[in-house]
Formats: sequence, C-alpha cells, structure tokens
Amino acid sequence: MQKVRIVSLEQDKAKVVAALHMMGAIDLRRSSLQLGDDVPASYSTELSDSLVKIDGAMNDLEPQAVARPEKHLDPKKLVEEVRRTKSIDEIYSLVNERKQIEDDQKALDYAEHIVSPLGGLKIDFGRIRSDYLAYKAFETDPKTAKRLEKALRRFDGNRIDLSISKPLNKHVVVLVAYDRKIAIDEAFKGLRLNELDLSARYLDGTPASVMKATRAKREANAKRLSEISRKLAGISRSSYSKLANLKEMLEIELDRSEVSASFKRTQSTFVVEGWVQKRQVEELGQRVSNVTIGKAHIEEIDGGELAPTYTRRPRILKPFDYMVGFYSVQRSDEIDPTWIFIISFPIFYGLMVTDVGYGLASLLLASLIVKKTDPEGLMHNAARIWQLNSFAAMFFGFISNQYFGFQLGYSTPFSFDWLKNTPELIAITVLFGVTQVIIGLAIGIVNSYGHGHKKMAYARLASIITMLSGTIAVSGAFFGVFGVLTTEISGAIAIVSILIAAALSGSEATEIMNLITHPLSYARIMGFGLGSVIIAFLIDMAFTPHMSSGILVFAVYLVIFIALHFLNMLLSIFEGIVQGIRLNFVEFFSKFYIGNGIRFKPFSYKRVYTKE
Repeated sequence: MQKVRIVSLEQDKAKVVAALHMMGAIDLRRSSLQLGDDVPASYSTELSDSLVKIDGAMNDLEPQAVARPEKHLDPKKLVEEVRRTKSIDEIYSLVNERKQIEDDQKALDYAEHIVSPLGGLKIDFGRIRSDYLAYKAFETDPKTAKRLEKALRRFDGNRIDLSISKPLNKHVVVLVAYDRKIAIDEAFKGLRLNELDLSARYLDGTPASVMKATRAKREANAKRLSEISRKLAGISRSSYSKLANLKEMLEIELDRSEVSASFKRTQSTFVVEGWVQKRQVEELGQRVSNVTIGKAHIEEIDGGELAPTYTRRPRILKPFDYMVGFYSVQRSDEIDPTWIFIISFPIFYGLMVTDVGYGLASLLLASLIVKKTDPEGLMHNAARIWQLNSFAAMFFGFISNQYFGFQLGYSTPFSFDWLKNTPELIAITVLFGVTQVIIGLAIGIVNSYGHGHKKMAYARLASIITMLSGTIAVSGAFFGVFGVLTTEISGAIAIVSILIAAALSGSEATEIMNLITHPLSYARIMGFGLGSVIIAFLIDMAFTPHMSSGILVFAVYLVIFIALHFLNMLLSIFEGIVQGIRLNFVEFFSKFYIGNGIRFKPFSYKRVYTKE
C-alpha cells in the first residue's frame, strides 16, 4: 500500500471526486497538514432530502425488474427530476390515506368492542351527553360488577342508574348514569374495572345502529384499501424502474457531496490524502490529471500510520476473511494467516464429523441458511464456510467408510478404521498440532522481527527448537521410535531451549507451558471423531429398523433411528465447528497474531441500474 496526496484547484473538486469515486481505488484519510477543514458540498442537504423522500416512497412499492438503465444526472438536475416526478407525491398521498383508514379500523374495532355486549340494553349513545347527567362504562367480570352494584347502593338510588350487560367471554359491560353533583368516584376505587371511552368515534345511536354503521364503514374501507393497493401496484409497474435509477444516482451523488468533509482546503485549492495499492498509483495519477487537464499535483508521501489491510481472494473463500476479521482484522504489516485457516479448518471439521451421510445433511442445512440469511451477516458467512466443510466431512467419511454409521464393502489406498486405528489417529492429530503450532511460531518470528522485537523473535525460535526436540524425545522415550542416545540428546536440547525461550520471552514467559498443552489439544479431533462414529454405530446396532419385526415396530424404530442420528449429527457439527475454530484461533493464532488492523475501504460505489 502507498499513501498519496492530491492537491487540486477548488473549481475542479467535483471532477476529481467523481474520478476517484469511479475508480474506487483510494481509501481516504484526513490530511495532517495545518490547513482549514473542508466542508460538504452546498447541495448535500438537498440530495439527502431527495434520497429520504424517494427511499420512503419505494418502501411502499413492490420491487420490479429494472430494465432501462438511465444516464447519470448531475446533482442539480437530479434534485429537479425528483421534484418533477409526480408518482412520488401520489405514493405518499395513497400511503397516508391507507394509514388513516387503518387508524379508522381501530376506531371501528373499539366502537364494536363497547357496543357488542350492550345489544340487549335500551341505550342511545347519541343522547348520553348531558349537562346534568354523567355516564361511565366499565368492562369487568360478573363478580366485580356485583360488588360495584353493592357499592353504589350507598347513594341515592333515584340519582343513579346502573345497567349490566349479559356475560360475553366471561366479561360484562357496566353502564352507570348518575347526577353530576354526586361524587361517586369512591365507589370505583379498589375494583378491577377497565373504563371504556364513551366519547369514541362511531358511538352514536343504539348498539344495533352503531353495529350497522360500523359494518357499512368497514365495507367502504375495504373497498378503498383494495383500490389503493391496485393503484400502488400500477405505480410499481410504471415507475419503479425510474425511481430505482433516481435512488442509485442520489446515493452516488450524496457520497460525493459529503466526502469533501475529510479534505483540507485553502482559499483556492483542496487537498486529498489516502491509501492506494502501489500498482494503482500511476493509474490514479493519470485519471486525476486527465480530469483537471494537468492542473493537479499528485505525490507519494510517508504514511506516518499503519496502512490499511487489503486482501484479494476468490469469492468462494471470502467468508474465511470475514471470519478472521470477525475475530480481529489482521494488520497490514503481519503475515496473513487466513490461507492456513482455509486449509486446516475443513480438515479438522471433516475429521470430527467424518461421515458421508452427516456431511451431505450438513451441506443441505448450510445451503438453506445461506439462502435465508443476509449476505453481509455472520450467519450467512459462517454457513458458506460450513458448506465447504461439508465436502471435507464427506471425503473423510468416504475414506473411513462411514455412512450414517454403516460401513460398505470397499477400501481405498487411504482407508482407515476409527475403531482399529485409534492409536495412529491420536498420533496423526497430535502431529497436526505440533505442525500447526510450529508454523504459528515461525510466522511469529517474522512478525516480531519485522516489528523490531528481536528478543521475542529469538524466543519463538527457541520455542520451535523445543517443539521439535521435545517431540523426538517423547517419541523415543514412550514409543521407541528413536534410539536411546537420540532420545536423551533431544530431551536435553528441549530443556535448554525451553529455558532460553522463557528467559527471552519476558512477560510472556507463562505462555511457554502452552508449547506442551496446545499440541495435545489437537487430540480432541480424534476424540470427537471417534465419539461420533461410536454413537452412530450404537444407534445402528440398537435401532436399525427391519420389516421382519412388523410394520408398527418398523415405523417406531425408524422414527427413533432418524431422530438419534439427527441429534448425533447436530452434536458432531457443533463440535466440528466450535473446536475447529478454537484450534485455529486459540492454539494457532495465539503464537503470532496481533490483529486490530484497519480494513481497506476504498471510496467507491457499485452501479446496478444506472450508467455514467
């Protein structure tokens, strides 16, 4: 990466910004020059308001195919075109009317809720508004209604009238009419009463007339809502393409208008700084020179800061970058460990799931999640990695001859049996651990030396010697792989080198013990893989259905067989993912990874509907 500075005339700012935006190659940074801060373009607010307006309108339309790409408009023409587009105001008018009708529906619901239990009472809601009488209505249960009736007996019966509806869904409506001069609020205290609003809309007339009026109003509302839906559908078909074009142009122009807030300026010039890939510096300079007719000054400058991290990887492997970035974005001045993660994670997962049937089922589940989730989200990217890992599970299931716990009659040059080759598998998985930890320490040597931490680099070199000599010593002492002399010399070297590593590590000396525990942690690959195979074998042995047992027993056993295999598969998948990530991020990354980098984010856009 190379940091560059562009100095150009104020009058050419729009052209330079557009050129940088179209190229999409510079990650902008605020300059440290002691100059005034630039500000967004004067028309930025108009663009923002127009974008909000058109975005809100499109939210109420059914998406349509956009088949007519429009040529990009300049900001002033773009704002004016939004103002002239009548369909936007028509959409808002229809949507507001729909909202009013929906609110009206709530008022109708409430009116019917009040009057439906009162059908048997002689009451006219249009006449209960009086200067002399007050009215209250409550929704409650029959027992509470009786308690209220008892409480009201303490008052003059000639000045209070109480009506109770028939029970409806274990609730009644109580209507109290009383002289306004009587203070009867004390009678309501302590009772579970839900007061109803007798001033609500549509409460005018008898309960029967109110119900008739609300039904008629509902029919009219339903008819109008249907008309609004038809009109919005028509606008979608006729105007969605144009609105999508305008929205995309507004988004692009708004980005361009606001980006100058990160520039510096003088009275007649402005300054742009940012990071560019070295291979694109010359092209960037040429583009800026072309739009300014050679009136811009472009120079490479000392970054004075950590360069952003840029990675190029095939699209199918991008989720691994996402996962590493989710853990911590790598620094631009350290070795990228993602390729090792890409290779090792599927291997670890495949060995722990190690079944063709489970691998195929996990591929189907992962594909479903990919289809249903946001492409930018964690679940989507994790599921895409899971898809790739499923092929590894099927591969190791094939060479270990595992098909939902069953074994078929074939063998391959690389075949192995989990039950018969357990010692070899333990050795292989621990060897995986030793190899990956040594690779991590080797990367740590390069990173530490590059950052000027020479003692730490030497400590990691001593740690590698410890790992190699210690592995030889253990193999010779416990398994007789090497002779006595080789074993003793290797053991002595391991002891000396571990002491040297501890002395040079300083505050990180406590990590030395991980040289022993971390490689052994890889034995969990064998443990979980063997556990999955044994459980599948036991399920097959106990619950494989046979037609000779009768149709009922066959059906019961089949359900149990499928359920147990599904649970075992979920357990295997969960452990394969969790433990595979743990072995990489904890045991491997801890040997060298610094992280906390800054991802390269160029000033760019992606056109879908429009053209320059």
